[in-house]
Amino acid sequence: MAPRSRITSAWISLRKLTTPALSDATQRLIREADIGALQRAGLARILVAALLLIAVLVATEDVHITNPTAMRQIWAAELTLTLFGALGWTGAFLASRRIAVDQLPAITAALDAVLVLGNLAYSHWGLGIPGSLFSTFPVVWVVPITMAAAAIHYQPRLQAYVAAVYVIGLSLLAFGGEPLPPAERMLDLSQLYGLFSTEANLVRLAMVLAAALILILVARQSRLLLERAVRETTLRVNLTRYLPRELAPILTEEAFASLRQGRRIRVTLLFVDIRASTTFGETMEPGQLAVFITSFRRRVLRAAARHGGVIDKFTGDGALILFGVPNAEESDAARALACGRMLLELVERWNVKRHFDPPVRIGIGIHTGDVFCGVVGDESRLEFTVVGETVNIASRIEQATKSAHCSLLASMDAVAAAGEDGLWSVIEHEPLPGVTRKVVLLRPLAYPAPSS
Repeated sequence: MAPRSRITSAWISLRKLTTPALSDATQRLIREADIGALQRAGLARILVAALLLIAVLVATEDVHITNPTAMRQIWAAELTLTLFGALGWTGAFLASRRIAVDQLPAITAALDAVLVLGNLAYSHWGLGIPGSLFSTFPVVWVVPITMAAAAIHYQPRLQAYVAAVYVIGLSLLAFGGEPLPPAERMLDLSQLYGLFSTEANLVRLAMVLAAALILILVARQSRLLLERAVRETTLRVNLTRYLPRELAPILTEEAFASLRQGRRIRVTLLFVDIRASTTFGETMEPGQLAVFITSFRRRVLRAAARHGGVIDKFTGDGALILFGVPNAEESDAARALACGRMLLELVERWNVKRHFDPPVRIGIGIHTGDVFCGVVGDESRLEFTVVGETVNIASRIEQATKSAHCSLLASMDAVAAAGEDGLWSVIEHEPLPGVTRKVVLLRPLAYPAPSS
């Protein structure tokens, strides 16, 4: 690999390490803020253009202008403001249609600079006014307005880009030509006396007002974004108190409201439980037992995370894992079965590593069906829960692993939904207690480990 490529790869790796990854919820919030900022920036350009155009028209309405240079400047100002307003409308329209959202801030900022600097360049090269006198023209006051409009987007690099464009452009105007002798400078200033008239100052005051309005908009947007971020952060903190930890980071206020009302969805459930756990409780010290249960739960968490399962709850030495919450997918059942197989492997490796005597054995029951899913309770005690016959059947399947002498059992519904019919075999068993309908149970052909 070339040195340059190695340096580039190292820089990218360093950025990945030093820049924290944003969650989906954060990225969604930023995306919505960007679109809203584009629409507000477009509206601000329209209002500023209208305000300044009205100010120019009012300032020149009763003034009889015979100087051709002054007339051309007024026409140039009116054209610039009209194009400025049209640019604002175009940006707001494209943002509302979600078109080129990532590129629009830089494009509109560049076009702003083209209009402002183009107007000054016309005065300099077209009308012959020295560039060193650029600060006398009211259009220069549009520069802070456009920079304030760029601040709406909260992009430091965009702000630096805009500042660089104006600094370079104004520098070329101010220092690009030959310096004027004092006598010519006084003559030019005397000819530009009209630029400091009451009417011209009225236009400048209108520009100050426009800049103030945009900065008020920036401050208001900052406040709204801060309030929303705090509100969603507070929601996340509250949700983590009673929701599965996998759900809290991805739920919006609307999704949480849906859970609060409750809904019926199709899920695949996996119940897992340690066999003969009382034996370990009687032979271990309390501290050892705590470490033992924690180690088991860590393996359950690992398997669930690997296959996209949501741990509804831990029940002592067992757990209930959901697949299909908050949104169902075609792979739910397949991932649940894969999670069950992984749990068996993790526990077997745990036995080899710790030399448990007797070895740790688990029972796993998996079933697919419809459940009620939601948040129940009052504000003092809320709880996320899934209830229904499907939950009862999954629990009974897990208990059936004892009499079937098999660590992993699944219903025909789950195996069929996963498309794994050829990897499982039907077993004979007693009717599941408390289940009125017949449930066909299957065991995996590749994992016949007995459960004691």
